[in-house]
Amino acid sequence: MKYTLGQFLALFNLQKQTSFDDFSKKISVLNGSDTSGKFVVRSDLDTFIDRVAKKDNRKSRLDKYKRNLYKMIVEEPEVALTEWFNRMVAVDEDIDFYFQIPEADILVGNTFAGRTNAKYGRICKNINFEKFYNTKKLYSNDFEYTFGLMKAMFEDFKIRNSLVGPAFFDHICNINENYSQFWTDFMMGCNRASIFNPATYKGIVEELLPGETLFAPCMGWNAYQFAFYNTNYKKFIATDVIPEVVDNGVRLHQEWLAYSDASMFELPEKTVDLYLCPSERLDINYNISNKYKNQVDAVLFSPPYFDLEIYDSPDQSFTNYPDYDTWLQAYWEETVLIAKRVLKTGGRFGFVISNYRNKAKEEVQISQDMMKVVSKHLSLIGQYRVQWGAIAGGRQAKKMKDGNFEDLWLFEKR
Repeated sequence: MKYTLGQFLALFNLQKQTSFDDFSKKISVLNGSDTSGKFVVRSDLDTFIDRVAKKDNRKSRLDKYKRNLYKMIVEEPEVALTEWFNRMVAVDEDIDFYFQIPEADILVGNTFAGRTNAKYGRICKNINFEKFYNTKKLYSNDFEYTFGLMKAMFEDFKIRNSLVGPAFFDHICNINENYSQFWTDFMMGCNRASIFNPATYKGIVEELLPGETLFAPCMGWNAYQFAFYNTNYKKFIATDVIPEVVDNGVRLHQEWLAYSDASMFELPEKTVDLYLCPSERLDINYNISNKYKNQVDAVLFSPPYFDLEIYDSPDQSFTNYPDYDTWLQAYWEETVLIAKRVLKTGGRFGFVISNYRNKAKEEVQISQDMMKVVSKHLSLIGQYRVQWGAIAGGRQAKKMKDGNFEDLWLFEKR
């Protein structure tokens, strides 16, 4: 299942025959304010530096800057890309390792520590690499998604304007033995999806959601399924709109069965039912409410943030319902109603969300809005928080404006 370095490198059409002179003529700076999503160039690098570097020494060091970029992008791109892959994506452990998430005390007061054993989420980035790093943020024409920026740089010699700023310019001029600092700079502000820590999901289930049958109305890049194998739950029902995520879920269960058969211990039997379908259409396409009526003990997931993340799927909820109020009704309320019908009496419904600022920098009260919708159909029994980090930082601040926290709302069917 694991995504390999060879697969990653094969995605690039590297320009290794380019001379330094041609590279110097072609290297250009992207227009950071362009909203077309097409990697529009602001200007060639020489013109850009001539215009913005009148009060510093960037112009006198431009040749050094270019030569270091040339070495990285043209002479040894495999070295640079390998360093990024090993840092961001590669996993050394077998899949079996992720079926053994250790126990941890992650609930303090009403807050779950989201970063405890966070390394167990890395596998989700790996097996979903291409979709994960092609996810766009806030709007569909976003050009700052990670893989798009990498392709623009290594194939077309177009670099982000931030990399030409004084601090990052200096870092590139000082590249020595490795590209570690460069990739730190590059990833600052790169838009990418987020992974729900499987260890945190496991902890929430064990603390708040007793039972045997678990339903997730989205698959969370397979993080919830990894967590499921580490709980006492016996059945996992889930759906998603990204075909690759569902396919990975099928392969993941095959890995679990092989792991279970080979184990010296008698592991509990576990089954999964996975669907490629928008959650709000599960009844229309699969008659889920009748199939699982009153059979589910718990529902737990982190639903979409309306327009915050744009996945490569024609069935994403925001694509189908681009109006926020319509989305709340047609996607969210329909999903809640299906969950209510499959839940047992006394079954619990939990979801993790927080308010965020949209592209117009306006606050979207999505946490309260979604909570109010659920409250029409289920009884609110608690509010918790999930803390993902000590402070807010980078792109996370858009949805975690008060720090790296999300709300965990807990309901019960009565």
